[in-house]
Amino acid sequence: MSFGFAQAVVIASLLSWVWLLLFRGGVWRADQILAASDEVPQSWPSVAIVIPARDEAETIADAVRSLVDQDYPGRFAVIVVDDNSSDGTARMANAVTDDSAKVQVVDGKPLPSGWTGKMWAVAQGTACAAETLPDARYILLTDADIAHGPDKIRRLVAKAEAESLDLVSLMVRLRCQSAWERL
Repeated sequence: MSFGFAQAVVIASLLSWVWLLLFRGGVWRADQILAASDEVPQSWPSVAIVIPARDEAETIADAVRSLVDQDYPGRFAVIVVDDNSSDGTARMANAVTDDSAKVQVVDGKPLPSGWTGKMWAVAQGTACAAETLPDARYILLTDADIAHGPDKIRRLVAKAEAESLDLVSLMVRLRCQSAWERL
């Protein structure tokens, strides 16, 4: 039996996966938790929060409310980009609060050539953030179906400031209801 091209490809693929799983800096780890920090920044920088949303009427109110109710001691603003929703997403986001200084809902512009929908909404949101909160040191990009704990922004900023990080990223706990989703 000769060793052929197909066998070489299979072995190379297998070795690549072993390398990724075992030696690539733990990119597959899901056990990292944002620990509470005892370190408190000398000052709390401004944070702009951008939520791209398309047809998220069912979840957007909880997401926006969870951000408006943050215990963050610094200034922050929530910018929801309604990406041409057809289900009342913008209305639901606007209904969360009367405080237009904290929440701004932006009507998404038509998708230009070369852009994908969500990234175009994020670009519009970050542009709006630059105008709304020009001194923001951090931008939190989050989805319209994520409800954040009341201390999430404070803890993210405290970690970034304490460790001089430019980026702090978290994976949220997913809502898994069916057996396939849990798998």
